[in-house]
Amino acid sequence: MLRAVFYGGVDTIGGNKILLEGVDGKVFLDFGVDFNTRSKYFSTFLQPRRFSYIADYILTDVVPPLKGIYREDLLGPAATQFSSPTPSLEAVILSHAHTDHYGHAGLLREDIPVHMGEGAAVLVKAREEVRQQGVEALFNQNRRLNTFRTGNTFEVAGIKFHPTHVDHSIPAAYGFIFEDDEGVAAYTGDLRDHGPRSDMTEDFIQRCVKKGVETLIIEGTRLEESETVSEQDVGAKIGEIIRRAEGKLVAVVVGMLDFDRLNTVISAAIEAGRIPAVSLHHAHVLRSLDGKGLRIDVPKLAEDRLVAYLEKRRSGTYSDKDYPGWMAELIDTVPTVREEEVKKSRGRYVLVLSKAEDVIDLAGMEPEPGSPFIISTSEPHSEEQQIEMDKIENWARLLKLEMLHVHASGHASGPRLLNMISRIKPRKVIPIHTEKPALYRKMVEETLPGTCVIMPVKGHAVNLL
Repeated sequence: MLRAVFYGGVDTIGGNKILLEGVDGKVFLDFGVDFNTRSKYFSTFLQPRRFSYIADYILTDVVPPLKGIYREDLLGPAATQFSSPTPSLEAVILSHAHTDHYGHAGLLREDIPVHMGEGAAVLVKAREEVRQQGVEALFNQNRRLNTFRTGNTFEVAGIKFHPTHVDHSIPAAYGFIFEDDEGVAAYTGDLRDHGPRSDMTEDFIQRCVKKGVETLIIEGTRLEESETVSEQDVGAKIGEIIRRAEGKLVAVVVGMLDFDRLNTVISAAIEAGRIPAVSLHHAHVLRSLDGKGLRIDVPKLAEDRLVAYLEKRRSGTYSDKDYPGWMAELIDTVPTVREEEVKKSRGRYVLVLSKAEDVIDLAGMEPEPGSPFIISTSEPHSEEQQIEMDKIENWARLLKLEMLHVHASGHASGPRLLNMISRIKPRKVIPIHTEKPALYRKMVEETLPGTCVIMPVKGHAVNLL
């Protein structure tokens, strides 16, 4: 009998960790960071002890207390209880390259294979190269990595998996249809049907219907919301802001891996007659994706069309010593623009920053009062993030910037999620990645009579078929 134990994503957004128990072993669907739990005990300056890494995480419920799955070099005091000569897990399968879904997979022992999309592997590697994640990095060990694309099929632990692309705020995001001799279930990962690749989500839905999915594990990040802002809406709004800011500096914050939004901002800038100057982090992602044979249209950096912004670091003199290896290599191969050039021709560029904290870079450019500073990322969803955003707002006021928020979510709204369920017609629905699972039950049972909603309990098994 196919069962699932939910160790993350229960009554919270993110941190998905779903343990599937098949006839021939166990496999995790996602092994992400639960930021809400981790932020209760850890911060930038309060980290788990290197000699007690896993023990500290198990003690604080950041990772599940399971034997035979963690790296021996990180177990520390937990070794006597959680060490094993052989792994108790056949594999971990990752849905996409957001850290709340893959971020703690690097803590798993190296002899546990990792399955992920080809594009997702490229993105994770690029992110880890620039963020320097240390012991938690997925690519800093001799790990066996198996990549897939839509249409591939593979079997682990007696379970057959059919990865299928979905539209999300990051490329190479997947849902999974999986089956054994008893029946078929599916896991959505994170998805939307209002983005530039809504056709991918439609493909996933149709495959679920064709396969006769009986149990659907589905996300519910925006369950309470009904309004949907599309990526096209974001592009139109940002384009309007750029055009009305004639002669002024325009800066936009876009998440490093939010590829669709980066494309949107680049297109809006070019259409408004400006040159987009993306951060070195964005340029690194673009170069990493280019030429990989992926089904992704990657913008190419070129003089007078798309350049990288060469930020000042350390000495503030653009010395070669100021830039780490990946930056130095990148700078030698892509067209760049410096702070002085942007300051001299503020109306010529749109500065694309990879994090809101880079607002401090604008100080040296002396933007005119009222210059737009656009946050095009999700709003703060924790007290810690709100504290950081308060500091950003203080800088915006100090520099007399017009701070704006223009964003489209990577997650489907409540009505759209219900529409997906009504089309797939599963017998059972299991809501995860939501803070309102009880509301999910109410909405599904009211609109789709006969559909059984199972409320997952952290650490408890659920029969899927």
